[in-house]
Amino acid sequence: MLKNIDRTKKISFSDLLIKSICIFALLLYLYCVLYITLIDRTVGMRRHVFRPLWEVSSMFRSGNYRYWSGQIGCNIIMLMPLGFLLPVLSERFRSIKVIAAAGFTFSVLIELTQYYTGRGLFESDDIIHNTIGAVLGCMMFMIISFISGINQDNKE
Repeated sequence: MLKNIDRTKKISFSDLLIKSICIFALLLYLYCVLYITLIDRTVGMRRHVFRPLWEVSSMFRSGNYRYWSGQIGCNIIMLMPLGFLLPVLSERFRSIKVIAAAGFTFSVLIELTQYYTGRGLFESDDIIHNTIGAVLGCMMFMIISFISGINQDNKE
């Protein structure tokens, strides 16, 4: 416990402010994702599509690129904030592998909840696209950190 107290004393006010804002943003983000994927939906039948990349093949078959690219794009964008905010909050998440695992896990939890509550379609594509989005969010964090020189192995 004393180690935690000593470590918190070393945090600057600006770092504490940034982390506080990011925690608030993460909580708000999680609420928004849960609202969009579960809360705002009515209960229906349990449905699933396990065939990977069915949305992409549907897009090419139907020729309706606008609709399907919107579906795919929104699923990618939906988890980008998670991939960006987690590395800001903890050094444990500053790895593409760890963020991919976190994004995959979060997406699977959403899809399973949608399936078991009947509030959405369980889709393997959503899991794939959400995981890609989390990884892209992490890559954005890494690029911004590299460019700004922030958090480079705590050498500052």
